[in-house]
Amino acid sequence: MKKYILLPALALCALAAQAQDFDSKPTVTIDNEKEDLHFTVGARFMADAAYYHSDFTPLQSGASITDARIRTSLTYKDWYFYADFGFGGGKFSQKNIFLQYSQEDKQGGRHDIKAGYYNDPAGSMARNTSLGSYHFISRAGASNALGEGRELGVSYKYSNPTFMAYQGVFTENQYNKIDAGYNGIVLAGRYQYRPIHDGQQTLMVGGNIRYQHVGGGVTENNVLKKTITLGQSLETYVDDDEQFVSCSLPWAENVVDAGAEALYHNEKVFVRGEYLYKHVSKKRDSKTLFEASNNNIDTWGTLDAWMAANPLRSNNFHAGYIEAGYLIFGNPYQFDSREGVLKGLSGKALEIVGRFNYTGLNDIVKGEYYSAGRNQYYPDGYMADYPYNSSSVGGGAIRSYTIGANYSFNRFVQVMIDYTYHRLSKDFLPYDKNFHTVQARLQFVF
Repeated sequence: MKKYILLPALALCALAAQAQDFDSKPTVTIDNEKEDLHFTVGARFMADAAYYHSDFTPLQSGASITDARIRTSLTYKDWYFYADFGFGGGKFSQKNIFLQYSQEDKQGGRHDIKAGYYNDPAGSMARNTSLGSYHFISRAGASNALGEGRELGVSYKYSNPTFMAYQGVFTENQYNKIDAGYNGIVLAGRYQYRPIHDGQQTLMVGGNIRYQHVGGGVTENNVLKKTITLGQSLETYVDDDEQFVSCSLPWAENVVDAGAEALYHNEKVFVRGEYLYKHVSKKRDSKTLFEASNNNIDTWGTLDAWMAANPLRSNNFHAGYIEAGYLIFGNPYQFDSREGVLKGLSGKALEIVGRFNYTGLNDIVKGEYYSAGRNQYYPDGYMADYPYNSSSVGGGAIRSYTIGANYSFNRFVQVMIDYTYHRLSKDFLPYDKNFHTVQARLQFVF
């Protein structure tokens, strides 16, 4: 009987003793001191409500459970295992699951070797900050469109209060479920320098670099066709439609991402931002595709003519954002030097925040004509009688302006409210220019 009383008592003591932001490790702890074994369990729940107003294409206003998950961890000496599983949207999904070995050196640095399924280190500062600790209802659209999320791999990280170097090797598909080809490879790294970091304020500058060789695709006319898709919602989760800002890039071969990040905070103010760049190179077996096209009456005659009518080139995209917040009252802002991100609110607090975001998924050749009826660009500046392809990409460009307020009742419960105005430019949706969104969130994390 004493055993059954003792375990809940230990858990409650740990629950009461820890001060945490909204994305620290799970709170409820069960310790086995004899074996140096520590198990934690927690949960996260987010429910959003949103109202949308648009010029032409409607979005579905309403409410949704946008995230619900169980979070667990196990610590044994220098080893740490973490796993969380999501139930948001009414579907089960695997989130982070990884094993980490850590050592501290005599100079105050920390060495982490990590393996499993978790965020790509070069996926942007925003994507490496959990949504549970974010100061807006949604991450910036730029980070969702050009940043990368979780991948399966292994990484090494060195961190101290002044510097962080975090790099790893990953695959593009964690289950190797591809129709044709093979699982591609990713090399990624994120690096930071912090000239100021004294516990009360932090100044950080950093950058990231990522290389991906795309491996998997589908077979088309006996040719492997590899495609990547880029996109973002209108910085909301109730209606996460990506049709307004998205593009599909067939024949993708290699992807190079590069980014820069900066952050400053003191006890009452934070300012942070990122610039993201993505370069996608392409490759195909033009000769085989040309020969396959000769099996009908509409042949191009020569390979050169076919290639002129089906141009192929690399694409380049740019995006970025800047965010700021002011703490009206509550525990001071804190920086996590181990993860290289700003922590979330902790304890009773009230803050106001603002953000500007730009996402550009247009890469259009100057002078080309666009037909909305055919959703096609024409290289000569007018609609041709014989349809042929263009290398232009019209994924859309959007500018988003957000203001918001966040109030945490305690270290577990928080409410958030955001208003966002979007200005869209997309040839395929000429009547959609202005979008207004008001959304709120109830969040519970322990």
